[in-house]
Amino acid sequence: MKQYMSATRLVTKLKMLRSGKKDKSFLVVEGITDFRLYSKFIDPSCCEVIIADSKQNVEACIKVFNEEKALGILGITDRDFDGLEPELEVIPNVFVTDGHDLECMLIKSNAFENICIEYGDKEKYMKFESHIKMPIRDYLIKQVALIGYLRWYSLKEQLGLRFSNLEFEKFIDTKTLEVDLSRLIDYVLFGSKKAKETESSLISKEVKKLKARHHDEWQVCCGHDLMVVINLGLMHVFGNYNAKNLFPGQLEGNFRLAYTKEDFKQTQLYKQLVTWENKEQGYYLFKK
Repeated sequence: MKQYMSATRLVTKLKMLRSGKKDKSFLVVEGITDFRLYSKFIDPSCCEVIIADSKQNVEACIKVFNEEKALGILGITDRDFDGLEPELEVIPNVFVTDGHDLECMLIKSNAFENICIEYGDKEKYMKFESHIKMPIRDYLIKQVALIGYLRWYSLKEQLGLRFSNLEFEKFIDTKTLEVDLSRLIDYVLFGSKKAKETESSLISKEVKKLKARHHDEWQVCCGHDLMVVINLGLMHVFGNYNAKNLFPGQLEGNFRLAYTKEDFKQTQLYKQLVTWENKEQGYYLFKK
């Protein structure tokens, strides 16, 4: 009921705002970090960015305006696992990130190289890449995707596993940044108060089955998890002295600062927003 009421208040707020700004577009986003990033690229003279407080509220709000055939109102949400579940509903005027979430979009861009220039030690970075025999970003996404597969399996099977406040050092080797799947599952089961040996082995088997299907790891991996592991890498493996006191929230903020309009223009999300502009009869998002 609380979620519905929040969506209702959001619709009311937008209608009130729009009554005095009929020529403006309104972009509805999930939360404050989305607001901070997309506001860098949106022209405030022609579009206002509104925080909905949740993905569900964005979707519910846009559905209402779709039913009313209102022009100039759209939403952006994280893709989450939706791209891996093709039977899920597609909502017109709701656009999603290319990968799992906004953080994955940041990490996949040139912002990653810029962050590594700022916080990385070139010699340590090259030595680690030589050891793992692949680019560091590719290695990290493969490791962190294991956490994503477990999250996805829990969601699919409605296991109710808890992933809040994970202590990553409990299941990641801070020297190799390798995720130990068995330790991860045991740790999450214990934190979820569902620690059973048979359940652990079954979940491990099913997670490996999901992984064997070779999904796009950028859609599987949760960007917040990836940020934490990049942070660990900078602190313990390939970072310079600047990274010693770095923490994930700070790192995410630095990624948003390093992410440019040119980076955004490379995404499918940006291209879809431009197409939306061209169809919306005088409603705009970007400077002309």
